[in-house]
Amino acid sequence: MFAAVAVALPFVPVRAALDIDPAQLYRQMKAAYDKGAAAGWHLADQLDYFSAVLDAGRGYELRRRDDPQNLAIKGITVDLATQLSYDPLVSNDAAEWYVRLAAQGWQNDADRGAAARALLAKLDAEDASTTKLATDADADAAALAERYPDDVQALLGQVDADLRAYNLTQDTRWRTLAFQRASQNTFPIGTVPQDMGKVLFPMIDAARNAGPGYSEAERVVARIVASHRASAHGLAVIGHVLSHDTFLIITAPADEYFGQTKLSPIGVRNELTRIGKYLDAGWGGRMTKDTVWVVDALDDWQHQYPRDYELPRLYKRAYDTLGRAGTPEAKAAQQDVRRTLLVNYPTSSEARAFLSS
Repeated sequence: MFAAVAVALPFVPVRAALDIDPAQLYRQMKAAYDKGAAAGWHLADQLDYFSAVLDAGRGYELRRRDDPQNLAIKGITVDLATQLSYDPLVSNDAAEWYVRLAAQGWQNDADRGAAARALLAKLDAEDASTTKLATDADADAAALAERYPDDVQALLGQVDADLRAYNLTQDTRWRTLAFQRASQNTFPIGTVPQDMGKVLFPMIDAARNAGPGYSEAERVVARIVASHRASAHGLAVIGHVLSHDTFLIITAPADEYFGQTKLSPIGVRNELTRIGKYLDAGWGGRMTKDTVWVVDALDDWQHQYPRDYELPRLYKRAYDTLGRAGTPEAKAAQQDVRRTLLVNYPTSSEARAFLSS
């Protein structure tokens, strides 16, 4: 698949800083491919390469939209999304919008069209229903576990998917399933990544210590998980670490403007503060439209700088502000913001806060 988009680009050492440079991101994409090919394409290699493809694709879409390379990388995205059972709830790349765009670009193709249309139908269904999104996350993680038997990353992914499904829906059957899978002798309890452990292990401790809201079945399984974890004490805690050392990760510059209202990062913060003051003065629903425009700016910002550390915090501020407006439009927008946080930034403290609220 990579050979289909090879171009004559000079492969030079990576730079310390990156401002959505498509050529640089392309080089990272090639490096991830070469690493995977040399290692034999374990699941972690596949996910690493897919992450690099998503970064490169977004770089071309945002900076070189008319470059033929842009469409070619979208084709690779469709291929990998199909092969790896792409699921926005399980992915850590905050790239749902780009995967959808890639599928739209190939939906009428003779060869990739069927896969692209299936991907679009799946994303549409998941966008319309959080229950569907949660169910698909579990199914997609299970598909990878079947395709890569006994792979550590696949086994971790199943538990992670069920924890995220629970966080999204608050349906305790997903929490129970996560506990059950984590209790299996084959589960790599000693290699649980830190972000996942921050969600899983407090639940395990609460369940086995008679915390409220847990079933007796969960308490029994939680004790098994805790025992396995104690036996594995001292093992290195690892996770999936991307090999490419430059990402679409840089924070947004202060002089860049986002959304239809062209708000800068400082403008977004100031606008949320201004709206808050009007809400304090009793304006209520009259501030709904202004807050929705802020969310529009945040969404545009997220497309261009998906790993900006400030985004989860600002999305949460927008969520709380919409809650104060109280109109039907504000409540609908609030649910969209909640989904953005839980799907694109599931490991953030802001997303985890929903679990305890």
